[in-house]
Amino acid sequence: MKKRKIGEKTLKALLLSITVLVAVLLVASAWGGMVNPHNTHVLPLLTLALPIILVANVVVMVAWLAAMRWRYALISFAAIVLAWLPVRSVFPINLFAGDIPQGASSFKVMTFNTMNFGPYDPSNHSPSLSMRYILDQDADFVLLQEGSQERDYLKLSNVVMMRDELVAKYPYHSDGYHDVMILSKYPYKVLSDSMLKRTNNSPHAVAGSYQVFARAFDIELPGDKQLRIINVHLHSVGLDQSDKDLYMKITENEMQGTKSELKTIKNSLLDKLMASYRNRSAEAVQVRNLLDQSPQNVILCGDFNDTPASYTYRTIMGNDMRDTFTECGNGFAHTYHDNRFYFKIDHIMYRGSLDAVAWKRDKSGDSDHYPQVATFVWK
Repeated sequence: MKKRKIGEKTLKALLLSITVLVAVLLVASAWGGMVNPHNTHVLPLLTLALPIILVANVVVMVAWLAAMRWRYALISFAAIVLAWLPVRSVFPINLFAGDIPQGASSFKVMTFNTMNFGPYDPSNHSPSLSMRYILDQDADFVLLQEGSQERDYLKLSNVVMMRDELVAKYPYHSDGYHDVMILSKYPYKVLSDSMLKRTNNSPHAVAGSYQVFARAFDIELPGDKQLRIINVHLHSVGLDQSDKDLYMKITENEMQGTKSELKTIKNSLLDKLMASYRNRSAEAVQVRNLLDQSPQNVILCGDFNDTPASYTYRTIMGNDMRDTFTECGNGFAHTYHDNRFYFKIDHIMYRGSLDAVAWKRDKSGDSDHYPQVATFVWK
């Protein structure tokens, strides 16, 4: 009987320790993006795991509630309250979606990393699923990343069959070789000094005139409304195919090798991740400077390669930008979906005399990213 009581106390102490640990990790992962990646190694990785840690915290809280241990459940609940603002950017709850006010002027913006409209194959004459989706959505502005890095997208065999439809729907569009591009129903001017250069000589950056990571487009809409749209594509995580294959093996428990070999592999992956975090932190400062020098009405969207809890995201958001997903989305929605990586790294932000009234992410296209569409109204 005595041994049983000791065992129960030990188990209770262990579960309580796990509860406290998960709660601390939730708060750290939620607010870790406040710290520059140049000053820390752990916090950037924790922000990446925020959705998983949040789920773990909720599971622990529910377990304590089921066991009628209210005081211990309160620990998990307190952690959620402390982490609520960052958690809401990852897992928003907007049960009552906004409607377009009667008579209001509205427009749609899409952001989509198209991955060059699929692997290039001149013999492929099947219509691009990504381009078909873009045309069917009929957004007023489409901001593309990796739209035409290696060849002119308008000449791709899987796009050329839709070229007439594209030009008719979007008479104002980027052409040639670019990373960040626009398809627009309205005329625009490209802000030349917004073509911000990469922050280092990354081996993952391909040489070419498109090799910029931000471009601003100034647009004049009907009714003399002025709008600037900034399209960004920040630094990639930098994992090559061998790294991704390795990650697949790890997640399938197929890893073999000595402890030293596994440690070397782990350190290599972590080094690449940390280098990409630091590159993006520097790029985020430049994007923030561009925002500070921009007019009031701005929409900024694209592939950040970073999550809503990250330093990059926080730096760009500042105190003036709003996130369409946070304001109109519901639940967790990842936008990258390849090699068992499921993260929301594509975003649509805005400020000015605008309100976001709708947001959606569709699992469409033939890219490793999913597209997002946001609907705005003028105040």
